[in-house]
Amino acid sequence: MKPDAIQRRALKTWYPPGHELHLDPLHPVLAIAGEAGEIADQWKKHQYKPGVEYTREQFLDELGDLLYYLSIRAYQLDVTLDELSQMNRRKLAGGVHGWPEADSGAYDD
Repeated sequence: MKPDAIQRRALKTWYPPGHELHLDPLHPVLAIAGEAGEIADQWKKHQYKPGVEYTREQFLDELGDLLYYLSIRAYQLDVTLDELSQMNRRKLAGGVHGWPEADSGAYDD
């Protein structure tokens, strides 16, 4: 599998091939959980603590961190983000979640 553009950029700052942690799943899996937790915690503070703002830019920054680790983990599983997206689209189009309209083509290029 050839990594996609996002994965290639992420891999430039990841452990190099041959390093014992290059394909280790624990780091990106824990990082995905941690980044999702940061998003949830910031949103909680935004909603329930007076005066705490969670801006669009902060949210997008955390989503970018999440995308970085998702890119790495997908690479480790030998799948591009585009392939992963297509797999998810097929799952949703199959009506597994009651969303048969997911394959309506509304977001096609």
